[in-house]
Amino acid sequence: MLTDLPVHEPTTEIVGRELELTSVCGRLEDAGLRLITLAGAAGVGKSRLAAEAAHLLDGAFPRGIRTVDLPACPGPEEAVAAVARAVDALRGPLPGAHEPSTAGDAAAVQNPVGGLVPRPRALLILDGVEHIAARLAPVVADHLAAHPWLTVLATGQEVLRIYGEQVVPVTALSPPGPLIEPDVADVQDNPAVQLFTRRAHEVNPGFALTAENVASVVDICNLLEGVPLVLELAARRLRLFPLQEVQSWLHRAGDSHLSGPVDVPPRQRSLLAAAEWSCQGLTAGQRSLLARLALFRQGATLATAEKVSPLPPAETAAAIEELLDRNLLRLDERRHTDSRLMMSRTIRVHSLAVLDSDPEEASAARRAHARHYQKLMHSLEGRFYGSEQQHWLRLAVAEHDNVLAALDHVAEGTDLAARAALVTACLRPWLVRGELKVGLHWFDSTAQALHEAADRSDGGEEETELRLRARLHTGAGLLAAALGDHDGAAHRHRRAVALYKRLRDARAGALASARMGYALFRCGDQAVGRSLLTASRTALEGQGDTVGSAEAAACLAEVTAACGQPQEALPLLERAERIQRQNGEIRDLARTLHLRARLAWDEDDETGAQAALRQSLTLYDSIDERTELPTALDTFALLIQRGAGQPQRATRLLAAAENLRRRTGVKVDGERWDRLQSAVTELRGQLGWSVFATAWVEGLRMRPEAMVAEALAAVEPGQGTERSEAAALTPRQLQVALLVAEGMTNRQIAARLKIAEWTVVNHVRNVMRKLGCRSRVQVAWAVGRRR
Repeated sequence: MLTDLPVHEPTTEIVGRELELTSVCGRLEDAGLRLITLAGAAGVGKSRLAAEAAHLLDGAFPRGIRTVDLPACPGPEEAVAAVARAVDALRGPLPGAHEPSTAGDAAAVQNPVGGLVPRPRALLILDGVEHIAARLAPVVADHLAAHPWLTVLATGQEVLRIYGEQVVPVTALSPPGPLIEPDVADVQDNPAVQLFTRRAHEVNPGFALTAENVASVVDICNLLEGVPLVLELAARRLRLFPLQEVQSWLHRAGDSHLSGPVDVPPRQRSLLAAAEWSCQGLTAGQRSLLARLALFRQGATLATAEKVSPLPPAETAAAIEELLDRNLLRLDERRHTDSRLMMSRTIRVHSLAVLDSDPEEASAARRAHARHYQKLMHSLEGRFYGSEQQHWLRLAVAEHDNVLAALDHVAEGTDLAARAALVTACLRPWLVRGELKVGLHWFDSTAQALHEAADRSDGGEEETELRLRARLHTGAGLLAAALGDHDGAAHRHRRAVALYKRLRDARAGALASARMGYALFRCGDQAVGRSLLTASRTALEGQGDTVGSAEAAACLAEVTAACGQPQEALPLLERAERIQRQNGEIRDLARTLHLRARLAWDEDDETGAQAALRQSLTLYDSIDERTELPTALDTFALLIQRGAGQPQRATRLLAAAENLRRRTGVKVDGERWDRLQSAVTELRGQLGWSVFATAWVEGLRMRPEAMVAEALAAVEPGQGTERSEAAALTPRQLQVALLVAEGMTNRQIAARLKIAEWTVVNHVRNVMRKLGCRSRVQVAWAVGRRR
């Protein structure tokens, strides 16, 4: 279909595409770029971006702008013919010219005064080149070679692969990301939120972004991954339904049936149509592979894709390349783990529906998915300790949602042993990363399922089932204790102790007894708790369990110190610390050092307390710990609050810790909570409401990976107060510091300021020295607070 204007030119303004629009317009204005392709997945707004760019640059193409809607053509040959007619139309006389152009297709014509004048240019927009790219590519190449005045702007999920083609990736709008209690001011400039809000207002003039609905809007934008088409179609439902109903419906995957306006191409009138159009032309093997990869909620590595693929290895590799070429998959690079094959929510929902249409294939795919994660987590379980534990923990964390999907699959079956083995293998990463509530659910429900199965069995429980139940109760006890439910932890550990007695496993029983004793102590039963810890520690030492005895010793030290005997606690801590260092027990060592810091603080040894606490925070940071980190941050904040001149940093750390606790669901006991609230009240009075509120918000917005860096940037005892060095920076140093805060590299800063890169390096070093910072992240925080 041939038109003088873009196929679909909406009356609404484009939202969130300012940078991409500038980039595309700049390329179109460059006469040396003859073929530009906007490539991206379905629904990201490629056609809309092309239409807007053409509208803005109408004057740059005197010969005119023509658009060919390729999907509207009945077939490839009709599409080729439509392209030829569009080029012929652009070759005609210039608008307003008195004589036809007869000078041929030369790039320039002779000026009567002398010299050459560039021939007026023309723009041909080829909208939707996917599915016929192979047939269209040689035709477009021939037209570009024959007509030097012609520029082609193509859009599609595939590229044409013509020499000289410049590909401009078009991705979804950036969603706001997970936020705790988002504020309107925090997200109103986010492009995804802006688009959803504006389209919602168009269909429901009473709709506006408010403090009451901002959380729901953020959730919807995150859920729909910032894809413009999906956001616009979802916003249209607000004409009929309230926002909360739409939000709930979307969480039930109802967006696959979202329908849109009738004045757009058919492939854009619903998500189902967009997904079906995107998958058109795939082979049966490619569709099957795509459906299996849709089971991976957090994407799959290339190696994993090969393992679960229904195709042979060579065909799998070729199929993955084809799916990447067609933007049905994208390769998401990760900093600490392997790259992952990801797909959009639209394609994933559609592919799962295709998979479920064949029950036998769906069952086989889910079994393969579950088997993969059973093997993976079993192989990783023994690697969550030692020198490389950080790498393996990060790998397990990256697979968290996929493991939950695998658990859903195995929960539907009858193999309770396989389910229990997968659950227990997840204990360490769930504890470290704060996935406590979901972990507790799986541990408790699996233990209950095993218990019920044993009741139904006439032969009673075998040793394997008993041991699995004991491990499940132990894991549940640890998760409950991490959440602050010590009564629940004691109950679960008591069950584990009983089972280990039936198994005659004295070693495991002693460790479970030690954990039960600590839980009872935290519940207020100090005498019984201390007695159990003392006996369990002795038993573990006698059985040669050094790791278990170190854990029991550290817990006993805390109990002893709480009973007013810090001098007796210190040797226990020293022994635990020594064993934990030798065995690479990073998390336990960090906890022990934290307790040592608290003891030193109680003895008014601020220097020793800070030194131990800094080590503890560094260890927690090395394994990306989330569960116990807030408590350590609280202690550090209280410590530096008492030190002179660091109230703002203390406020930021308290806010960051509180935010992290909300994410993990960890509760604070009453005495500590009162102490924290007292500190907050004191800081608010010391700083004044405005300064306190600013520091608190900065803490709430701090990412977990920046929290430890913020703490370690604090002034150490004896080094003076927290510095206000902005005035001490030279104008050039302040300029460099602000650019560092924007995330620029040294080379980018040098280019911006037109100075040598080594000069930038020296400036950055001086800035870090003056501000007392140890990293560029800390510089960003320091100058960010002073801007």
